[in-house]
Amino acid sequence: MNNWINSTFRKLHLDYHQPEWMKAVAGGFSEEEARRQVAMFKEAGIEAVEFFAYDHYGHTFYPSDIAPAHPGLQNDYTGLMSRALKEAGLRTILYLNAFTSVHLQKDHPEWLRVLEDGTLARGAWLQHEASQACISSGFLDEYYLPLLKEAVTRHEPDAVWIDGGSWTVEYPCYCENCRKQFLEDTGRELPLGPMPEPGEELNSPDWLQWRLWRRGQIFHYVRKLVAAVKEVSPETLVAENNLGKYFYGLPLMEGGKFVRWLTPKELGLDWLSCDPVHFGANHEMIFSKEGRYQATTGLTYDYMNERFHGWGEWQIRPTTDWKLEMATILAVGARGFFADQPYPDGRLEPAVYRELGAVHEFMKEREPYARGTHIVPEVAVLASLPSQLLGPVAGAEWGRDKHWGALPKSRMDRVDGASQFLVEMGIQHLIYDEATLREQLDRQALVIVPDQCLMEAATITALETYVENGGRLIVTGRSGLWDEQGHRREGDLFAGLLGLTRGAELPAPLHYWQAGDELAGKLAFGQIRLQAWGAALHAALEGAEPLAQLLEPVEEVWADSRKRRSDWRHYTTVGAAPAGNHVAAPAVTLHNYGQGRVMYLNGDLFALYYLEGHRLIREWLDVCINDIYPRDTRIIEVQKPLHVEMVLNARSTDSGEELLVHFLNYFAQKRPGYVIHNEEIMPVQGISFHVAAPTKPSRVLLQPENIELAWKWDGTRAIIELPVLELHAIVQIIL
Repeated sequence: MNNWINSTFRKLHLDYHQPEWMKAVAGGFSEEEARRQVAMFKEAGIEAVEFFAYDHYGHTFYPSDIAPAHPGLQNDYTGLMSRALKEAGLRTILYLNAFTSVHLQKDHPEWLRVLEDGTLARGAWLQHEASQACISSGFLDEYYLPLLKEAVTRHEPDAVWIDGGSWTVEYPCYCENCRKQFLEDTGRELPLGPMPEPGEELNSPDWLQWRLWRRGQIFHYVRKLVAAVKEVSPETLVAENNLGKYFYGLPLMEGGKFVRWLTPKELGLDWLSCDPVHFGANHEMIFSKEGRYQATTGLTYDYMNERFHGWGEWQIRPTTDWKLEMATILAVGARGFFADQPYPDGRLEPAVYRELGAVHEFMKEREPYARGTHIVPEVAVLASLPSQLLGPVAGAEWGRDKHWGALPKSRMDRVDGASQFLVEMGIQHLIYDEATLREQLDRQALVIVPDQCLMEAATITALETYVENGGRLIVTGRSGLWDEQGHRREGDLFAGLLGLTRGAELPAPLHYWQAGDELAGKLAFGQIRLQAWGAALHAALEGAEPLAQLLEPVEEVWADSRKRRSDWRHYTTVGAAPAGNHVAAPAVTLHNYGQGRVMYLNGDLFALYYLEGHRLIREWLDVCINDIYPRDTRIIEVQKPLHVEMVLNARSTDSGEELLVHFLNYFAQKRPGYVIHNEEIMPVQGISFHVAAPTKPSRVLLQPENIELAWKWDGTRAIIELPVLELHAIVQIIL
């Protein structure tokens, strides 16, 4: 099959959800208007367009024999757009929502998701009660799949993009379909609410079983989607919004029993795609970390950025933001997918496409340096799929004042924090799930396991072999203490590798790290004890060398010597207490294992760095990583400001091998709220870097300007100066 998505860099998504009370829908969208819009798209450099066939409200935008057309629809929006795009030679992508509709309550209430109190749930972001279809019901087979086949057969698209599906299947449903199916599959009744708080699921077997069972339904739904499309149009490509992320793993469940976690490539999708909600979110950071994972999946992937601050608006953001987002997409190996929203009558703002055309011209100059490339592996960050969905959340789990000291936190903060730290320090890295990492361990110079609490035994065994053969490994906190299904292991499978055995959690919610003399001498503020919120563990040394110690807080903070949570007394504004003198456990250890080395960090520092961005945490992590993986041994070493991102790509061409180093100048404006703007980019002077290469380069060029750069060769590395970085620079090293 020709996966044309991989060679299509400039796609457009037209978001067109219309409530049933809206009048004159597509009233301004005639055959002439469709052709005018398509001409505008071509002028703006757009290569493929996604447009609506079926929206979140459950309306079609063409005359369907299965689903209700929007009551205010005045023209066949889907058909007119499809024909105009095909006439102009542009690729067509049909948008269809999956599990939400405001119309099901009337004819098929048995298909709706039921809350524990018997009320009917709202679907996705809709304000309508009783608008969420249940994945366990007959909705999929009896209604949605026939509708999907009808839309594909009638409009013959090059691709379909399904929304409102997998990401809506997460919360409990107590409909008769779920009750019956769960009982048949597991022999259990549905667990009663409320759902346990994050981390408490592991102590609630019924809820743990339910989470795995529920997420397991998504895989079977996706396979049905793909099969339905391919049955009527084998060449039509299929994507399902948001699937294939490292924090959105799916288990394979058979007969109610867990089999294994699935890699994105096993889902059967033709490409991975997502709209990066939240509203006004920091797309450059989202694209960076998600792209560094999806680059390892073997699939084509794209990301949407949009004209507006939040979905469902008609504002316009700075085009500088669009350029930086698009450049980030290119740097991490993805493809672009710009989102706009027509007015209810189907018309669009021409000014948006004039601006978008300028952005696409900027991208066209850079696309030749993204074709056929792959991100070079160097440092691997493990993102265990179950660890993003189950187990304790990251950071301070308790003890901090809920008003003054509260920070939003999730299980993903550990992986996100590791990636953010590595970006800021200019360390080349990718993010891997367990199965993919096991396959590619021999390509990694360093592996970081950032508090991945749930892990497969096979991964720990593979890491043992990797280190024994000379690999480098950093493990933090409670990694691997649970198996991939959330069951606590009786023993510590990492013990031999770490050179220590981890025990029970220490009672305090925070501890202080005190560096030993050697480590303290490498830290700018080695005399200051590092405050670390979150869980830490008892640990018995069994061959590892301690580099830092873990101090408990002062004894006086406890109301009773039993040191239970109920005995913890509030001390300062946010709840911290000063360090005491009692050494509770080692904080940092180093262990020689075979020909390799392993470092253990007794805490959740990567999550804390993501949540707080604390300079002392950054300095500790930098010194620790440099100790196990020195700068002068790295594939690429960069001197740059923290806010500049670097990504090293490589490719083979007809004329030989090339390295392509992307630099991205991210510098957001000061804002008190959530919405992020990169509107004014301040040039950065004098970035320098060293790149290891198998042979002396023949040329080093700044692209797309095609300017020769000054550089030196020391026998193994090219030493290069980038005089100035504006928004995005590509350094092409021709070997």
